[in-house]
Amino acid sequence: MGRYRVIAGQNIFDVALHLYGSIEGIVDLMMNNADLSLATVLTVGQELVYTDDFVIDANVVAYNAARSIVPANGEHHVYPKYPEEQLCVEFHLPATVLNVSCTASGTGILEIDWGDNSEIEKIELRNARLHLTHTFDNTIRGTRRIRWYSRAEFKTLDWSGLQPDSIFLFHPLRIEELALRDASVSLEGFRLLDGTYSLNLSGISTADLTPLAGFRELMTLDMGGGHLKPSVEDAFLYEIVNRYGNRRNCTVTLPVAPSGIYQEPDRDPETARYLPASGMECIWIILHEESWNEGGPWKFIIEDKIYTVES
Repeated sequence: MGRYRVIAGQNIFDVALHLYGSIEGIVDLMMNNADLSLATVLTVGQELVYTDDFVIDANVVAYNAARSIVPANGEHHVYPKYPEEQLCVEFHLPATVLNVSCTASGTGILEIDWGDNSEIEKIELRNARLHLTHTFDNTIRGTRRIRWYSRAEFKTLDWSGLQPDSIFLFHPLRIEELALRDASVSLEGFRLLDGTYSLNLSGISTADLTPLAGFRELMTLDMGGGHLKPSVEDAFLYEIVNRYGNRRNCTVTLPVAPSGIYQEPDRDPETARYLPASGMECIWIILHEESWNEGGPWKFIIEDKIYTVES
């Protein structure tokens, strides 16, 4: 007797087609697996017993084998889905990703549509962090989509394990502490984050940091180990200097030094305003503007060197 392990997205017809070359092989599967029926929902890794060397259509088996085709059409028994909460975030990730995870804490209800054949997962948030994991039960081409529905207020979120390459926010989302490590993603959607005071983007790769310049409550921004061009950091620092407004002091970790030299920039002879010509000169301005450091000193950590307010 042979033993076969079910892969993601397979139903009983897929297994029969793969092993026997015809769905008529279901009869042999049922004879060798007493608990198996047409209504059985197969799970990833489930082991099925079958009769060795019993093939109904050898041409089909040979065709699939020659082209490395493994039938996996999945079950489609839970659509359509009807979430009760409001759509707030959509994550796109490569189709090759089969296992994802995230952590969350806060107050309110979170509903997750994992974008496969599973039903919507409903989670009641609490102060303690909840660790959520999911294994996709289907195989697809193109892009996976995970949708979050919620009106909750999040205390902490860690999206790193979702492995997204795109993130879309549909309305302001209150998140106090957010982590998204080792991601290569646009941060444009982050403009809708609200109340965020801690942001861990260590290992980040992105072409634009300016969406983060509007985070006036931010106190910690970690981009250590990231893959950022100095010009990308420069644009972010210019935005802070030009539109400082009313914001908290922040500790910023940068993976590489911005352009220029850490020095006092020239001033406009008419307005006496500083005219920074580089990212490092922007940092000098931030650290030497007394009113910006009254509530606490700004600090920049760049390549293990600390720049902060001089005593």
